[in-house]
Amino acid sequence: MLSHHLPPDARRPLTLLLALPALLALVGAAAISLPAAAAAEPAWTTYHRDSIRSGYDPEASTPVTPTLAWHSPDLGAPIWSQPLVLGSRVYAATVGDKVFALDSATGAIVWERSVGTPVPASALACGDIEPTVGIVSTPVIDQATGTIYAVADTWDGTHAHHELVGLSLSNGAEVLRTAVDPPGADATQLLQRSALNLDEGNVVFGFGDNYGSCSGELAPLVVAPESGGAARFWQDHAGATHVTSGGVWETSGVAVDGSGAIYAATANPVPPEGEPATVYDFSNSVLQLSLGNFVSTPSASPAPTGWFEPPNWEELSNHDLDLGTAGPELLPGGLIFQAGKDGRGYLISQSALSATPGAPAVFEAQVCGGSGSFGGDAFADGVIYIPCTSGVQALTYNQAAQSFTSLWKGPVDAFGPPTLSAGTVWDIANGGFKGGGTKLYGLDPATGAVRYTLTLPSPVADHFASSSAAGGKLFLATGSSEAAFQIATPTTTGGGAAPIATGVQKSRPSRVPTLLHTRLRADRKGRVRLALRCLLTGGQCKGMVTLRAKFVTIKRKGKKRARQTSYVTLGHVRFNHKKGSFAVTLRLGPKARALLRRHGDRLSLQVILAAPPSKTVKRAATLTAAR
Repeated sequence: MLSHHLPPDARRPLTLLLALPALLALVGAAAISLPAAAAAEPAWTTYHRDSIRSGYDPEASTPVTPTLAWHSPDLGAPIWSQPLVLGSRVYAATVGDKVFALDSATGAIVWERSVGTPVPASALACGDIEPTVGIVSTPVIDQATGTIYAVADTWDGTHAHHELVGLSLSNGAEVLRTAVDPPGADATQLLQRSALNLDEGNVVFGFGDNYGSCSGELAPLVVAPESGGAARFWQDHAGATHVTSGGVWETSGVAVDGSGAIYAATANPVPPEGEPATVYDFSNSVLQLSLGNFVSTPSASPAPTGWFEPPNWEELSNHDLDLGTAGPELLPGGLIFQAGKDGRGYLISQSALSATPGAPAVFEAQVCGGSGSFGGDAFADGVIYIPCTSGVQALTYNQAAQSFTSLWKGPVDAFGPPTLSAGTVWDIANGGFKGGGTKLYGLDPATGAVRYTLTLPSPVADHFASSSAAGGKLFLATGSSEAAFQIATPTTTGGGAAPIATGVQKSRPSRVPTLLHTRLRADRKGRVRLALRCLLTGGQCKGMVTLRAKFVTIKRKGKKRARQTSYVTLGHVRFNHKKGSFAVTLRLGPKARALLRRHGDRLSLQVILAAPPSKTVKRAATLTAAR
């Protein structure tokens, strides 16, 4: 429900979290960071960069003093989503139902595409998006197909309709349009606010309701095939007990792990007027779902494969204290971090969710100084960064002990969802719950001290505004425009994803194939399948793939922290293929399989693709083990 835009008690006194943890306890044997994507094409293709919502750009290795690189032309309507980046282009979507491709070097418009007539704000019974409601959520890019997907709220003059639209990255041509409203629903009562994600050839996302919670609709989760088949739904079990229940409206949306499991944080139930919420129905929960949970008739939805019910579910449900005000953050070691409107942070075991549905959290503690957390978290090098209405907060994550402790709290007005790039935490002072902020903070990730305070060229519209980073730049929506700040020396591009057609051909096409999927899985016999694509028009892609596990250890020397990165080679496999898609299978040896088990069946990887004489390419990936 969207009364959650307002904190439950705006007058609650701010309690500063002053306990500074011992950083050595953070590490245990080794803290695993998000892996680097060295030498890959600049990419931020979904909300907070990847399917697990890390919010971490590992490519900007040489920081510079931030400067405004460009400010785009007015794009005609406010932008409530995070910009996406791939190669030399930045993609933006507006509530005017338009999608734009911008030149990442200049901000010039490369192409624009209208995907429908947006819904007039006056046609809705409640809401806070003006003057129209079009594309509100952050789209997603599938690099393998060269397509950007967005959910558009469209208007036929009488009725609203939500449609998943796919556009070609090269020229904006429409390649997909699928109706995604649940059968029989009144689309004017549903708001598609949460970011899109990808899962095994499907686009997955959630619905919530409009600000003011005037809805009488049950807000479902949706999967829609990229191939164009009919959408399927999962809906909580409110039945006749609650009027509405359990929408997924937080800006970060669902997370998807390396095995394809979907994780969603749900919002409040709304019981009949004058009645308390007493019957648990998967609202105010963290849910674990598989694609098999989604059905054509939402009311026939099966129970999730697993779920976490907070111990104070009734209190949350009867006092407008949504758990799902921020999305799940997937951490190394098979844990999930979740915090919501009541300022309670939980660590939840992914394996326990499916083994014992309804299992308790493995750790919980107060965060945000008692204020709420809204939007989406970030994670890098053993630290969780969370958006709090009392100011962004950093928590040290002790993977071995399965716990976290407070590290620092940032400026009180910096409570946009944080991101990390160029060795800095970036946070927008987004103007509170009304938007209009004009300040961007750059914070020291170890202490929270303010390194930079930058003035935006125009105010943000989204009160959960968050930045994206790639290719040495930081990108963010500034009202009806996009802006870019140079924050690091540009990275060399090439080899990471299929190139975007621009009419200019390289004189020496790379023999290195494209890695199509970065969420890798080892089966019970240690076999890892890698999907590749050779882009050569003549000749063959011939070379070797190497998998290396990446570990980042944080050590303390006096008052200083030092990071040490180490790699362990897991295995090699050769490839030899002509143009087109193909697959190779790598077999993990006993030592590699034991290493994977010791780290909770999940490792951050560096995938090295070598095909002499072309330049070797390194890609980021994750590896999970079949249970």
